[in-house]
Amino acid sequence: MEENKLEKAIPASTAQKIYDFMGKSYDWFGSFDARAKTRGLELLEAKPGESILEVGVGTGKLHSLIASTVQPGGMTVGIDISVAMLRIARQRTKSPMCRADARCTPFVDSYFSHIFMSYVLDLLPSVEIPAVLASLWRVLQPGGSMVVVALTEGVDRPSRMLVAAWKAAYAVSPLVCAGCRPLQLNAMVEKAGFTGVHREVVVQMTVPSEIIVAEK
Repeated sequence: MEENKLEKAIPASTAQKIYDFMGKSYDWFGSFDARAKTRGLELLEAKPGESILEVGVGTGKLHSLIASTVQPGGMTVGIDISVAMLRIARQRTKSPMCRADARCTPFVDSYFSHIFMSYVLDLLPSVEIPAVLASLWRVLQPGGSMVVVALTEGVDRPSRMLVAAWKAAYAVSPLVCAGCRPLQLNAMVEKAGFTGVHREVVVQMTVPSEIIVAEK
């Protein structure tokens, strides 16, 4: 399939409307991505007293777990473009939340010790991903780590079949796939200046997700 057919990414305004509409029902997708997110949190290795930014906080279900790992003395902040998701996340976590675009995070340089982002970059056109990674590199402390979870290419026959069908549906309309499509991010992360890049793939119910761990 031609690469440009997978580049018909939905505009940010459309993504906002989709996730505003999904609201709490978004938690249902845990049937397909819970293992990858859990493994991502393990690799984040957050500790009490640290500061963590979650990009694409969603309903805050995962953020509440992240917040508990940095107490006592730590701090977590969540950002999202969906007003509905932020409202739910605030109610669930009581953590600071901010409506913001990941391409231009509204924080000072070297502010966070860790960054966690799940199923955000696979919503964006490839040409916009470098800007997001540059923004996150800027706000991460030297020696800090970033964990990214995203839909990726299949690694066995069932997951390859699923991804092939996913790409076919995406080529017809990204909206069928809620705007997400499979990525392979390790090269992009390295190009953005991150070091020690490590990649794992987790498959749950034939859905493959990659987990990228990198340092500044």
